[in-house]
Amino acid sequence: MKTVQIEEFMQNRNQYQPVDVRSPGEYRQAHIPGAINVPLFTDEERAIIGITYKNEGIAKAKLLGLKLVAPRLPEMVEQILAAAGKKKILVYCWRGGMRSYSMCALMDALRYPVFQLNGGYKAFRRFIFRFHQEKQITVPVFVLNGLTGVGKTAILQILQSRGHGVLDLEGMANHRGSVFGSVGLGAARSQKDFEALLAYALLDYEDAPYLIIEGEGRRIGHVRLPDYLYTAMLQGAHILVEADLSVRVERIVNEYHGHKDTKEELMAAVSMLQKKLGKAKIQELTEKIRQDRYHEVVLQLCRDYYDQYYGDSKKRREEYLAVIDANNLQEAADDIILTIEKYLAEKTNLASAGEAPKCM
Repeated sequence: MKTVQIEEFMQNRNQYQPVDVRSPGEYRQAHIPGAINVPLFTDEERAIIGITYKNEGIAKAKLLGLKLVAPRLPEMVEQILAAAGKKKILVYCWRGGMRSYSMCALMDALRYPVFQLNGGYKAFRRFIFRFHQEKQITVPVFVLNGLTGVGKTAILQILQSRGHGVLDLEGMANHRGSVFGSVGLGAARSQKDFEALLAYALLDYEDAPYLIIEGEGRRIGHVRLPDYLYTAMLQGAHILVEADLSVRVERIVNEYHGHKDTKEELMAAVSMLQKKLGKAKIQELTEKIRQDRYHEVVLQLCRDYYDQYYGDSKKRREEYLAVIDANNLQEAADDIILTIEKYLAEKTNLASAGEAPKCM
């Protein structure tokens, strides 16, 4: 059985399939991106073993653990092999202790190639923390701004699929950044998981000539952006994205209502706006949601809420690097890249003169 240091894993992370053998509760709190959860013990079993260890000692706790996990071992091995495919199997627990060692020892005895992460998740978390402490953005950053529904996230996804250096922060947070941000998406990601995904993306784009992100506040839902990234966003070149109101309404309806069972979530989110919109409007919107009149709801929210409270009032129109028509998303993506390339070329040409490229 071989062990892998965290630095080696991070350098070759795409070659490994991480396997988290901690309890489901520990896994939900935070885990290595891409890891599957094959828990040796349930949350309840882990608690019982802990009590046994405290009251009766380590020997009794080990025997109890073996008794609990033994019937599940064949199924667990099958699950790990199926998930790994041709990748190397990397097993980890909290700090590279008994749980990951036991699973690795079993698979090693069965002649399956397996690696244990030295230091476990704790070592991974320490690596990610240090990464963000030391990280600096040294390439140009281009920030997409615009009203809700103009298609900023969709444009980012198009650009990412074309191989550009895109940081989809809302995707990493699993939250859209407003009171409706989690509707249809399930639980938002933890701060630790967000930081891990962000570190992975920045490592993937180490050689990118520039980064493209969506304009955000310091927080997206419950997660907080690192200071270095927020500063780079504020200092970046900002691009304003626009689309017709009818197009925005259609996109918002498709995005939020495209998920199953969102009606109750939408009504709960609307109710949180009572201080801003008043009780009468909330009752009206709630009734329209019950009646599936989503286009009317979104149109009213755009006019009375989104465009008033999320309108981009920090910059005058002429202060943006460019204003992009996003009624057609593919064409908008093309225009953004042309804008970026023109800006960078102009910046190179003017660098010797000590001037800055002009906004378009």
